[in-house]
Amino acid sequence: MSIVAVAVFGTGPVADRLVAGVDRRPDLRSTGRTTSAPAVPEGTACVLYVPTLAEIATDAPKDVVPRLLRDGYDVVSALPPGADLPVTDLREACRAGDSTFHATGGFQTAIATRILRSLSEVTTDIRRIELEEELELPAAGVYPWNTLGDIGIGGTEVAARSAVAAVADYYEAGLHALEDAVFAGAGDPEARPVVTVEVRVDDAGTVEKVTVDRALGPRIGYRSTWSARTTDDPPLRYRLVTSTDTAKGATTLRFDAGQGVHPADHLTCVGLLDAVRPIHDSAQGIAHRDLSITYLMPDERLITRPR
Repeated sequence: MSIVAVAVFGTGPVADRLVAGVDRRPDLRSTGRTTSAPAVPEGTACVLYVPTLAEIATDAPKDVVPRLLRDGYDVVSALPPGADLPVTDLREACRAGDSTFHATGGFQTAIATRILRSLSEVTTDIRRIELEEELELPAAGVYPWNTLGDIGIGGTEVAARSAVAAVADYYEAGLHALEDAVFAGAGDPEARPVVTVEVRVDDAGTVEKVTVDRALGPRIGYRSTWSARTTDDPPLRYRLVTSTDTAKGATTLRFDAGQGVHPADHLTCVGLLDAVRPIHDSAQGIAHRDLSITYLMPDERLITRPR
């Protein structure tokens, strides 16, 4: 197996861990880290792109990703699959650079989406899906937040509501992936979830907890609860409930931190690193579908756009 030369494009703890993660993989080789698209290290074949929320808010990926692809680099990004990227520009850039692009949806919510999707795809009579996420954050935050303040914890209600809006694409992509898996395309791919935000503050008006309810029609609900970590309980928990006409089934997932890494960041890094080899080996174009499901077996839903 050939060794893929990989550069990490980004700042923050996740970018640091990705550089170390590349070095630990026998089929990958690190060419370094960059914070500027024109400054990709020489010899790089694939770029791991982890933009911050601030960069996403300024639409930087709309310029960065096509430029990298046009320059001949395969790109694996932590952007959500539903990110507002110029698809026509991406396809033209892939043709010009003979390159491939994939958005992993690098975010802790992806693990619940993957597991529930796998379970639900083998069940034919599910009528409703409900997810509950409990995320306890360290002071440094988790990707794509760099601090607790980025999510509004310890700050103002205005900041918390802005943080909810900033990650909307990640959650929306997960909701649509589940809808497609469970209800076989019966939903509207352009539908936007209804979002309700509840912010709990202390007597001084400082945010202690943020709860977000997302509903994609009457069949899919997703509740997220974000707070600062104050206990020794696992910092990331999910409860997955599927309902049929006659019964309910529930699964609880608990993820604890290991070696000083929050499990949310660990999941983001694993998703990005696992995608490098299949994307590099894929035909030129845009590769869709979550590669953590399709990495070891063919799947017609892993679509590449030929020239």
